[in-house]
Amino acid sequence: MQNIQRLGRTTSEFEEEPSIPDPSEFDPGESAVDSRLELRNAFSETLTQHGFSAVTRFARERAGDVFHDRRLEILDYLRNEGPRSVRALAAELGYDKGVVSRDLQRLRRLDVVGFEEDGQAKAPRLTHRHVVIEPVV
Repeated sequence: MQNIQRLGRTTSEFEEEPSIPDPSEFDPGESAVDSRLELRNAFSETLTQHGFSAVTRFARERAGDVFHDRRLEILDYLRNEGPRSVRALAAELGYDKGVVSRDLQRLRRLDVVGFEEDGQAKAPRLTHRHVVIEPVV
């Protein structure tokens, strides 16, 4: 058998690597599931059962970094108003456009805010009806 060099390794070395486990052979009894993960899953299911399907959820530890006062003010404004652009939003709230733009980009990366484009203007919009911060348990 001919051995082919790949990134400094031969094909025979690749053949000796352990195979990927078959998911159908998974035994849930052998798995240690984090109790916080179970709690988060139950929390999400409860929200869905009570009609909160358009929800994005954040862990409490992360929420403090993401949702400071200015960003909460931006989110409140977006919930109640439909600004036609980032510039208009900044003017209405009395903040520098660059600051508001950076806040909106951070919120966009977290899938909290999106943009409707109309020509050159980008109108910020909430992407979910509800943003939930997980409770402390």
